[in-house]
Amino acid sequence: MKLEDLVQDTAYLHVRLYSETPPNDGHRKAILAPQHTHVGVGLAVDGLRLRMVQLFVAKYVDIASQRQTARPGEKFMFYGRLRNSNHRLNNMEVFYEPLPKPPDLNWLREPRAYSLPSESIRLRPKLTPPVVYADGKPGVILVNPDGSFAAPITLFKSDPGIYTIVCWVKRSSSEKAFPATEMCIRAE
Repeated sequence: MKLEDLVQDTAYLHVRLYSETPPNDGHRKAILAPQHTHVGVGLAVDGLRLRMVQLFVAKYVDIASQRQTARPGEKFMFYGRLRNSNHRLNNMEVFYEPLPKPPDLNWLREPRAYSLPSESIRLRPKLTPPVVYADGKPGVILVNPDGSFAAPITLFKSDPGIYTIVCWVKRSSSEKAFPATEMCIRAE
């Protein structure tokens, strides 16, 4: 493959992603999401085959170093800091999915949008007593005025799997919360 062909084919792939239509338009939505601050692009060429991947990132949270593996049911503290103390940590979500297995060929042929796993628990910032959330709970995430925070995390399933921890942030009170960081832990 010549360089000119690579440039043309890459541009074509990007246009195809941008032109996606619902309900299979997850990548188009990612391209247009206004909260993203960075993008990573990967290209792979094998003979006449070209593959492109784009990863859109919203860098609003710095997280403290965390280990990448744990045991099912384990508990630990998760520490982070908002990069802008004027932003607000809306909540955190801990998602679970079973360990991956090789997919069936028919599954690979079906177009689908990518998404976070469906099973999760939500953690909310602590409220000042006697204030509680609508479910009667006070929240568990300690958020400091400087934007640093600490959250108790429980890997809530007894089965091995992948846990994805997501911090949801708001840049203003009128804005809808968006995922500002993700971190995965493998539990076996």
